[in-house]
Amino acid sequence: MMPKLEAFGSREALYDATASILVDALTNAVAASGRAGFAATGGTTPAPVYDRLATLTAPWDKITVTLTDERFVPPTDPSSNEGLVRRHLLVGEAAKASFAPLYFEGLSHSGSARAAEPGVEAATPFGAVLLGVGPDGHFASLFPGNPVLAQGLDPRSDRLVLDVPPSDPAPDIPRLSLTLAALTRTDLIVLLVTGAAKKALLEGDVDPALPVAAILKQDRAKVRILWAE
Repeated sequence: MMPKLEAFGSREALYDATASILVDALTNAVAASGRAGFAATGGTTPAPVYDRLATLTAPWDKITVTLTDERFVPPTDPSSNEGLVRRHLLVGEAAKASFAPLYFEGLSHSGSARAAEPGVEAATPFGAVLLGVGPDGHFASLFPGNPVLAQGLDPRSDRLVLDVPPSDPAPDIPRLSLTLAALTRTDLIVLLVTGAAKKALLEGDVDPALPVAAILKQDRAKVRILWAE
């Protein structure tokens, strides 16, 4: 069953609902197994969700936060997803959460990907995964036409983190990305989307050539698509 798009009347309502859904999933996962991981996405859309999440009651000291993907830049770089998560989510009570980075200072691109795997492995199974979707159908840093796309979308891959090379048209700089195999180690994947273009992309018959089709068609994890204009 392809997930149905859940529409909200405003972005504020979308952010409120997303934060509530995520904190419930994480709290339930900790109750079930004593600990939980959360794979957080980057970009501008989720920052208000993280602001809300950080104010909600959860067993943060038993939660490990990691990233769905990251630019190969240090956390001090304005484009760093780790920096975004540290500023907006890992504050207040939520600062008690552990963090498993994808970028490692002093290591090569491929070295960082390999070094990130044990931390990501320890955070799985995730209590929840939050993903965005690009207008080109990419999720995490698995882009159409990228040399590592097939490996990233292989549900049986033994890799959890890939070093994604720059390619035309995207990404413009090296990135690190969790694989589909890693992202589906969860009970719940939330796709957080805004705008008419992405609604059109995800409604009805989704083009099977788009990377995001792999998320929508897999049967390991429940998927919820949360949308507002």
